[in-house]
Amino acid sequence: MRTCPSCGARVVDDLEWCNQCYAKLPAVQAAAATAVLDAPANAQRPLWVRSNMGQPEVKTAQEFSRWRGGATSFGPVGRILLTLAVLVMLIVGYPLLRGLVYAVGGMDVPGVGFMVMYACAAIPAGAYMLNRVWKPERIK
Repeated sequence: MRTCPSCGARVVDDLEWCNQCYAKLPAVQAAAATAVLDAPANAQRPLWVRSNMGQPEVKTAQEFSRWRGGATSFGPVGRILLTLAVLVMLIVGYPLLRGLVYAVGGMDVPGVGFMVMYACAAIPAGAYMLNRVWKPERIK
């Protein structure tokens, strides 16, 4: 970290402009910055071994699960309860929506036609919600 000569704010070494006053920062010598960063961790190794350029990045294996709770999901109990809630709302939603149309519009709608229309809208919406509930979550 270094400081801005104009306002005194702390800025990262690789920035060209200050984040606070937008003043142009003097260039930092890349070799000196790399040597300072590499010195403590790589002091025991020869200089030609210290560089990581050209080497593939090591990635850890990621684990996904539908049953174990992750950072942004419920475990199996929460997912089962959400599934039951979605199914109940799909069943209860038809008479509630038909009653709402009657209460707001003042007229009853034909049963079979409205049921088909409700099924065409509710089944894809329910499938989408269940897909989101049972999506595999990253555990690691």
